Amino acid sequence: MLQSTHPDERDIELVDALQLNARASWSVVARVVDASTVTLARRWERLTNDRLAWSSISLTAQASQGAVIELECSHGSEEAIAMLLAERPEVITVGVSTGEFKVHGILLTTDLASIHNALARAIPDDPRILRSRVHAFGSMLGGVLWREGVISPQMTRYVKDDADQLRAATPLLGIEDRAVFLALALDGRRSFTELAASLGKSEYAIKRRINRLSRAGEIGFRCDIARPVFGYPLGAVVQLQVPDDEIASIGSAIGGWKETRFCAEVTSPANLLLIVGVRSMEHLQTVFRRVRTRYPSASILDRRLITRQVKVYGRILDQLGRCERAIPVDPWAGSDGWSVPVDRGRPDKNERPPPSPGFPEYGRSSSS
Repeated sequence: MLQSTHPDERDIELVDALQLNARASWSVVARVVDASTVTLARRWERLTNDRLAWSSISLTAQASQGAVIELECSHGSEEAIAMLLAERPEVITVGVSTGEFKVHGILLTTDLASIHNALARAIPDDPRILRSRVHAFGSMLGGVLWREGVISPQMTRYVKDDADQLRAATPLLGIEDRAVFLALALDGRRSFTELAASLGKSEYAIKRRINRLSRAGEIGFRCDIARPVFGYPLGAVVQLQVPDDEIASIGSAIGGWKETRFCAEVTSPANLLLIVGVRSMEHLQTVFRRVRTRYPSASILDRRLITRQVKVYGRILDQLGRCERAIPVDPWAGSDGWSVPVDRGRPDKNERPPPSPGFPEYGRSSSS
């Protein structure tokens, strides 16, 4: 049974447990998944070797800031442009969709003051890009951490990390955390002992820092999956217009939905941008109806079906959503234009930034 490359019920339960607590020990996971610690470790090893699941560090929703990039490209060039955009470590997620602006990407920065330079470096200087739109956001309202939801609410308490988050008034995450962040971006389950050995720091210092950043609500840990293989083959980009005095409450509610992969208030006429993952077109229509029924004051201005997910939170994906390789998420890369060297099995692409265009429109118009 353990030789199958298709996830079974136990695999889904294991993934759900790690989506609750990606660094949980196998003895903790065994409290909610009916399997021995040895079997759980073997299952996880198979899932990662088959490129069906992986874990990584992440910025929390409230600590995430940056911009959603949308690119209109010449016909037939969309996937090539998406791959160029995906090579940037500060661009965490990239997809190709229907509609006029077929390529979209989510860019993270360490501060909004650096967003101009970050966008200039991230958007390819390519004549096939005809137009672009940029939607800046100061934080997310949900979607960073999502889960399968098969473990009952009564059982989640046995595996969930319930450490109280005490959000600091001043952000704690800084450039001194970059090396540890990149190491955990490659594997969010790396032990403190392994991190200490690879980074030349004390295990105690690393553990203390990670725990402090976690309790400050600035970092979390994800468990990602090959979504089509696990039953989520479709996604959509949805742009909503919501009354300003309702956007926090509506955005937070939608951000907590099981289907939500990204949700943020953005500086655009469509002031709430949503990315969802669904099982079918019928499921997607159910999400739209839910929006209209629960929030009649919200208007759906645009909706686009994602036809190809190129990258998800630092992983380049194949057509089945399996991880082909890692480009560790680096929100500092857009600030200085250079990445800390990371061994990811290929040379690091440190390109000189193109000339800085204006904000918020980037790229060339079709008449230029």
